[in-house]
Amino acid sequence: MAILSFTTELEAVNSMLASIGQSPVPGLDDSGIEDANRARDTLRATTRGVLTRGYDFNTDEGYELRPDSEGLIKLPTGVLEIDPSDNSQSIVARRHPNGALCLWNKADKTWAFDGPVACDIVWGFEFIDLPETARAYITTSAGRQFQQGSVGAQILDRFEAEDESRLFMMLEKREAKSRRANVLRDNPAVSGSVNNRRY
Repeated sequence: MAILSFTTELEAVNSMLASIGQSPVPGLDDSGIEDANRARDTLRATTRGVLTRGYDFNTDEGYELRPDSEGLIKLPTGVLEIDPSDNSQSIVARRHPNGALCLWNKADKTWAFDGPVACDIVWGFEFIDLPETARAYITTSAGRQFQQGSVGAQILDRFEAEDESRLFMMLEKREAKSRRANVLRDNPAVSGSVNNRRY
């Protein structure tokens, strides 16, 4: 029995190319084909834009970042947005004079931290690490942007606004379901009540 797999970044790009009547490409490395490179860049830019919204699948709350031997807390690779979990802390991300993105204590005007800081982080995952609902929405959204920027492509109209709206609603529905599951699991009082319920 055949099993469907997740949409790959290459499949997404080739779908975008097909929407303007272009042939598929065998890979995503710089192919020398302008439309292929533009489709790839549009897909990646759209991916970043969508992930910046902060969905349950790419957000960690209370993620501890620890200072190094100099007291610096460097941002991990892939951070799109970061805020201290404790709203009373005046801490932001800034570029340190050494070139690294680090946490900056605005209240004390210092880079140095003497202990870990719990942060809420939105991660910029790669396309391959996203759930299929996100991949489908991103592909369609990027495809519409790509198609609209291509001369004469409007008549092909492969990526419909209605499809984009429908896939966005599917993504939001998945998000609501995931967040509800987390609330039930992470809240001791609620999870105890649910787990003790008899049917």
